[in-house]
Amino acid sequence: MGNVAVVTDSSTCLPAALAEQFGINVLPISLHLPEEHVPPESEDDSEWSLSEAAEQEELSGANRPFVTEYLAAVEDAGYDAAVVVTPAIEFAAMYRNASLAAELATRPAVAIDARTAAAGQALVVLAGAEVAASGGDLAAVVAAIEDATRRVELVASLATLDSLRRSGPVPESVLGATALAGSRSVFRMRDGIVEPLGETEGAEQTLETIRSAFEASTKSGVERSTVFHAGAPELAERLESLLGGVDFVCGFSVAMQIHTGRGVVGAAWLPKVADR
Repeated sequence: MGNVAVVTDSSTCLPAALAEQFGINVLPISLHLPEEHVPPESEDDSEWSLSEAAEQEELSGANRPFVTEYLAAVEDAGYDAAVVVTPAIEFAAMYRNASLAAELATRPAVAIDARTAAAGQALVVLAGAEVAASGGDLAAVVAAIEDATRRVELVASLATLDSLRRSGPVPESVLGATALAGSRSVFRMRDGIVEPLGETEGAEQTLETIRSAFEASTKSGVERSTVFHAGAPELAERLESLLGGVDFVCGFSVAMQIHTGRGVVGAAWLPKVADR
């Protein structure tokens, strides 16, 4: 076990096997679902798919980890220091709780805004967890995470904007007008900013748009990449093939699926820089 604990939350598209491999503490985001929509206990959260019936219901909101939960993770007896990685503060409120926990901790602790979310956040977390697992100290782990926050890219497509309109907060410039039937909204997330990339006509054009964005920013190579989805494994498989393979494919957690709705597909990556 490394000296530095790496902590994040379950909105991160991080497969359970990778979290276990690197000793990452993933704090759950709790939800209140009708019994008929609750996934089986034996099923991996990220492999569960929101049903159409659940998607149409007015479901209770998600409860992000409390300060006390972050503090307990930071104070884990197996570590001497900790880093907590949260989604971009523009889109989630975890950073405030994590920062307060770090201030209250009796051991060195740092809260870091990933400047991204979901699978992009997973890549940021993994960058730090690798250094921690190899015995890196707190400064080295923080440096690796902060470097990843500056480079990480995420491009994704939503099948519908309805779920985001209900749950928010999403900039009106991204939501725009209601999409035409059969079209999909594509956007890029980088440094806490969401940039609309326009509407595409159908899934195939969507995947090609994501591939173009990936290729444009990885001319010097890619350090790590992932494809993610919300109840759309076929689209994820097709996108993985278009990108020439990725490090892992992951489904959205229950909380993320309820936030975005089904049909989301996208990719996140850490491009290499020319002098590396």
